[in-house]
Amino acid sequence: MTDHLPSRRAVLQLAAASCLTPLALQVHADTYPSRVVTIVVPFGPGNAYDMMARYLADRLRESLGQPFIVEAKQGALGGVAASSVARAPADGYTLLFGANSTHAANQHLFKSIPYDPVADFAPVTTLATIPQVLVVSPTLGVDNLKDLIALAKSRPGKLNYGSSSATGRIASEAFRQMAGIDAVHIPYKTSAQAITDIVGGQLHFLVTDAGLGIAQAQGGRVKVLGVSSAQRVPAIPNIPTIAEAGLPGYEFTAWLAIFAPRRTPPDVVNRLAESINGIVRSPGMQESLARMYALPYPGTPDSLRDLVARDTRRWGELAKAAGIEPE
Repeated sequence: MTDHLPSRRAVLQLAAASCLTPLALQVHADTYPSRVVTIVVPFGPGNAYDMMARYLADRLRESLGQPFIVEAKQGALGGVAASSVARAPADGYTLLFGANSTHAANQHLFKSIPYDPVADFAPVTTLATIPQVLVVSPTLGVDNLKDLIALAKSRPGKLNYGSSSATGRIASEAFRQMAGIDAVHIPYKTSAQAITDIVGGQLHFLVTDAGLGIAQAQGGRVKVLGVSSAQRVPAIPNIPTIAEAGLPGYEFTAWLAIFAPRRTPPDVVNRLAESINGIVRSPGMQESLARMYALPYPGTPDSLRDLVARDTRRWGELAKAAGIEPE
């Protein structure tokens, strides 16, 4: 009889451990966060995405009582940041400040990416939508979209354009295709680098986020020819949409969202979503978004999961229509 006692004890210990597992997860969620949380941002400093991430981190610190820090990891159109978060512990202490680029477009731009946009992540919530703007160098001598298209057609293959994100790449390629122009693509690691070359005249046109483009235009460093959204942006009503300015049917809008590594406890994900949505709906955040020419876009884990699926199909169709071959 005594020979069987150790095995019975082991069984009882295993049963007790299995019963405690849900409780342990609940305790973890109730005490989350208990230390620093890192938000990994795929984009370079100085643009609307970086500014929004830092604002969100500050408000989350106030809301949840622990430091939230922003860590930039650039490269591969967001792939470096996304893959690092995909491999992080699933405890809610490493989050991705993701976008349509990392979770809908990249798989159509590269033959392979080091992460799975669906299987490797737990969606938390959407944050905002950000219109893009088409900017040109003042040295180009054009004042509106029709002038740019006419100039490009008169000089086939002589003008160039840049991109530093999947959104910018596909938006620019679609513009080129729809306008029927021949121009040379130049890739950049950050929007700031591309803007520097626009100002200097080495780069001729660029589709970039509205916050960065408008800020440079206000200083006379670039010219904005149109916004990429279907409707004019309330904060800049004098700037026409690209469709209005001469390219009917053109529309692109980027979105931003928070993702956690897969298997992050649902209670932690839901607590983050609730806190973030409260911040997104707050007057302070909406004022901050307006300064970036962005619009609030609160959501849920489920709505973000549906958005990723929907836009993965949509951006794949856009990439194909723009003639982009995976690299």
